[in-house]
Amino acid sequence: MGYYVVEGGRKIGGEFQVHGSKNAVLPLLAASILAEDEVVLENCPLIADLFVSLDILRSLGCTVKLDGRTVIIDSRRLDGTEVGEEMVSKMRSSVLYLGALLGRKKEAKLGHPGGCAIGRRPIDLHLKAFEKMGVVITEENEIFCCKAPLLLGYHIYLEYPSVGATENILLLAVKAEGTTVIHNAAREPEIVCLARFLRACGAEIYGEGTPTIMVEGVRRLHGAYFTVPFDRIEAGTFLCATAATGGEIRLLGAERQQMEGTLEVLEQMGCGLRYGQDSVFLQAPKRLLSDFTLTTGPYPAFPTDMQPMVMSLLTLARGTCMISETVFEARFQHADALCRMGANIQKQGRNAVVFGVERLHGAVVTGSDLRGGAALLIAALAAEGESRIYGSSYVERGYEKIEEALTCLGGRVRLKKGWNE
Repeated sequence: MGYYVVEGGRKIGGEFQVHGSKNAVLPLLAASILAEDEVVLENCPLIADLFVSLDILRSLGCTVKLDGRTVIIDSRRLDGTEVGEEMVSKMRSSVLYLGALLGRKKEAKLGHPGGCAIGRRPIDLHLKAFEKMGVVITEENEIFCCKAPLLLGYHIYLEYPSVGATENILLLAVKAEGTTVIHNAAREPEIVCLARFLRACGAEIYGEGTPTIMVEGVRRLHGAYFTVPFDRIEAGTFLCATAATGGEIRLLGAERQQMEGTLEVLEQMGCGLRYGQDSVFLQAPKRLLSDFTLTTGPYPAFPTDMQPMVMSLLTLARGTCMISETVFEARFQHADALCRMGANIQKQGRNAVVFGVERLHGAVVTGSDLRGGAALLIAALAAEGESRIYGSSYVERGYEKIEEALTCLGGRVRLKKGWNE
C-alpha cells in the first residue's frame, strides 16, 4: 500500500490530454472474447485495472499484446471458462466475463467480484436476466457456475438502470437466438461505446443511449479496430483540481456533451467555462460558490463517480450545499478524511451537508476507494502545508500516473511505495 505526498498551495493549470476511459475500456476487453478473431483497441489507459484485465484474458487462453496504448487481443485459441478468484477480487468489472464467456463458450465460472468498498453492489439484476435467457446458475463455495445449453432472446425489464447489468446483458444477447430487448437500460456513454464496438464486430444492436435497447442475436462476431473514447471522470477530476487551486486549464480530447452534469455544477460554483471542438477550458473564480443542492443519479444526471471530487470543492466554497447520494450508500467515506483536513461536513445516511470553510490544512489521511482517493488529492492540492494520502493502489486502478500529471500542471505530488518510505 503506497501513499502520495502532496505539498499544497500551488495552482494547477496548463494543458492536459485526457486519457482513454477506464469505464469504457474494461467492458471492451471483456467483449473482445466474443470476437473469434483479432481485436485492436487503441487509446487504452495504462491503469492498474487494464493490466488485471489483460491477465484475465491471458488466463483464458487469449494472446494479448500491449504496444504503447494499443492492445491487440486474439481469442481464437480461447479455451478457459473460469476467471481466477484472485483476479476477480481486484476488480468489480470482472463480472462482465460471465456474459462474454457464456456467449462464446456457453459456460463460465466466476467468484464474487471485488473492487472498491463503496456499498452493496449485488449482481442479482445480472443473474435474473441471465436465467430468463436460458442460463442455469448454481453457486458452489461462493463461485458462480453458469451453463447455457440454449441461449434465447428475451424482454428484460431492469428494476434499476444498472450500467453493469446492461453491459452484461448486451454481451450475452449478441450471441443469443432471437431478439432481446432491455427495458430501463442504462444510458451512460460507456453503454453507447460498448454497443458501437459490438456492432463493429458484426452485432445487431439498436437504441443504445436510450432506455430501450434491442439486440438481434448473431451466430458469429469478427474482429475490429476500435478507439477507446476519453475518460469523462478523469476529465472532471482535473477540472476539479484546477478549480480548487484557483488555476486555469485546457483539457484536450474532452467532449462537452458527455460531461454536462459535471460542467453544470462547476458553472454553478462560479467557474468560467469555454468549449472547443474537442476541448474544455476552465478558469477558476477567486472564491468558489455554493448554496445549492446536488443529487447523484444515472446518466444524464450528475454522476456518482464525480461526487467525491466535487465534495472536495464544496468544502472551500462560500455557502452550504446538501449532497444526496442515490446510487451507492457508502460513498461518503472520504468525508471524514476531509474533516481531518479542516472541512465542515455533516453526514446522515445518504445525505451530507457541506459547510464551506476559508481554508484546509495538510493532514495524514487514507483513501478507501478510487474516487475517494482522488478527492483527497484535490483537497491536499488546495490545502496549506503537506499532506500524506495513503491508499494509492485504489487511485492507480483508474488514473494513469496522476502524480506525474498533477506535478506537470504545477502541483507537487510524489508517489511513495510502502508505508514509511
